[in-house]
Amino acid sequence: MNKRPLFSKNAFTIWLMIALIALAFNLRSPLTAIPPIVNEIRSALHINATTAGLLTSIPILCFGILTPLASFIINRTSLKFSILMTLGGCILGTLIRASGSFGGLISGTIIIGMALTIGNIVSLLIIAKDFPHKSHIVTGLYTSALNIGTMLSSALTAPMAHYWGWQTALASWVDLALLALVLWVVIFYAEKSIASPSNDTLPSDQETAKATADILKGDNKTHNFFHRQLVQILVISFAAHLCVYYGLTAWIPSFLRQSNHMTSSQAGAAAAFFQILALLGSFGIPVLSQRFSSAFLLRVIGLCWLVTPVGLLWMPSLWLFWLVLGGFAAGGGFTVIFSTVIQFSRNLDDNRRISSAVQGVGYIFASASPLLIGFLHQSYGDWQWAFYFLSLASLPLFWTGFRLKKVEKFYSKKA
Repeated sequence: MNKRPLFSKNAFTIWLMIALIALAFNLRSPLTAIPPIVNEIRSALHINATTAGLLTSIPILCFGILTPLASFIINRTSLKFSILMTLGGCILGTLIRASGSFGGLISGTIIIGMALTIGNIVSLLIIAKDFPHKSHIVTGLYTSALNIGTMLSSALTAPMAHYWGWQTALASWVDLALLALVLWVVIFYAEKSIASPSNDTLPSDQETAKATADILKGDNKTHNFFHRQLVQILVISFAAHLCVYYGLTAWIPSFLRQSNHMTSSQAGAAAAFFQILALLGSFGIPVLSQRFSSAFLLRVIGLCWLVTPVGLLWMPSLWLFWLVLGGFAAGGGFTVIFSTVIQFSRNLDDNRRISSAVQGVGYIFASASPLLIGFLHQSYGDWQWAFYFLSLASLPLFWTGFRLKKVEKFYSKKA
């Protein structure tokens, strides 16, 4: 006798979206829990600003260095196993990071970075496989969930640290991972009870091998040339985008405390506002993409990133306006880049390989940003050269925007 499905097919799709959003809540929030309470951690563990920058840089460096390994693990196992590794590692790393020692802080941060590296690729594969015809919208929702997670940790970590200490404040974010884990266990159980094999949301090794064979069979020199161009453009774009984003994310609370004389909680709330403003880009880009090309939108993101750091530096009293521009760029840049990956990937395996290349190189460059900002700030005693560097880091987005226009024309002719 056949099992009665736990959900109908439509209900399963909705719950899958909810589980994806819950997963996304955990993919950045562990990183933004640190900046609002970095002074408390520095004081308790007697570390300097450059070392404190490592707490944000380490996971981003993991995103870069370990992305090929994460891609290999996903290819050799399954999305299901990879999701469990992501959330299990997030839970373990969060608890170890909050142990109270410097060694625990570093080792827990590394475990979190390893777990989130797998999650970065898994989440995009889920979107590409299960929501291929709504990739812009779902990528926007996914990016929004990333930003809501970072907003929550930016806004609430400092108040919790004030009342219960920084260790409890960091450990409390394990609840988000536990919630996501429960949802995905339900999804896995419900998936087995759905009779139609077409509802399998996880690619098998046979599917991946077939996808790779299809790529090799269908290759031609012209297509390969533009495909390589596309990958190079997306790698450079993502590296520039993340360099500015993580540099600002790591140090905005400290900057606002010094320039605008905010309290730790006020600066944390402002940083949270910066993260939630990314919803403007996450939802705005799918709407704008109906009228404008990805190439044009990429240049718009570059302009926002160019203006935000120098605006904060020259007119810090208008911090709210600059954070609006930066927030739009934060959510919009991710949505533009990975919607483009999904749009121009030839199949799921191609998506995995492009995503791995884009994230692997991009995060390696981005990991140096918080560390370099901390070094420049400490060396010169102000924020001038640190924020000038962030504005300069946005310039490659203008070049890649013009290059992407040519690639888009080629693909449009092929279509």
